[in-house]
Amino acid sequence: MQDLLSKTESTDLGDLWQRRQQLSPEEMGRMYAIVTRALHPCAPSELRSLDESKQELIAQFIYAKVLRLHAVGTPEPDDAEDPERAPATPSSAPSSAVALCAYFKRYLIDCTRASRLRRRVPIGEDGIGEAQLEAELGANDEEENALRDHGLNDDQVKAAARCFIAALPAPERLLLCEGFGQELAGGLSGVASRHRIASYHYRAGKLGLVHMRAGLPRDYGHTLMGSWIQKTLGITIERENMSAIHRVFKILALEASCVS
Repeated sequence: MQDLLSKTESTDLGDLWQRRQQLSPEEMGRMYAIVTRALHPCAPSELRSLDESKQELIAQFIYAKVLRLHAVGTPEPDDAEDPERAPATPSSAPSSAVALCAYFKRYLIDCTRASRLRRRVPIGEDGIGEAQLEAELGANDEEENALRDHGLNDDQVKAAARCFIAALPAPERLLLCEGFGQELAGGLSGVASRHRIASYHYRAGKLGLVHMRAGLPRDYGHTLMGSWIQKTLGITIERENMSAIHRVFKILALEASCVS
């Protein structure tokens, strides 16, 4: 495959890779842009066996392996066998598109193997529609009870969701309200196209939308939605809290659909 990276990009990639868990927002954006550009011509055969688009899988790869926000339920190979997870050193940092494509292919193999084990979040990138959200919201006593275990009820979460949505920057608010809580054609890509939102996958990843199809990452609390769930609602992002988190997602999506 053709290596699209310039000498400057290759140098920057190596430097950012070694510091990838201590990057500033600007450096994260630079890393995202370099990896996305490098993987543009990469077309592993495993892409055909997965439902997500190549663009979405690249975004998930960046957050799961490059920035190391690992997905719950995804097998985690030993560091010695997986250069993406090994402690970053000058020798382990990829310096070409070819090396990144090899890492990306290995990630896709992991995704394929783990796909049957993943528990999908009820609300994905394509949305499920307000009427269905209303129906599901009132139909799950387990989730409602799970919220009560955290000292919360639906009305409290609804009020907190409205505040969260109002405080978001305009591009992130549009992605949330139209790509998460509505049944609109094109999902996040369509929202970004309609509103001319630049770097929408990067924004969606920081917001917490990129991971919806694959399941919640362990470090989901680093995203805006995850931070809100943990710090404002007091619900830790853990497996045992998934019923309460699913309830929160449904309420947030319903409130978002009312805003857009």
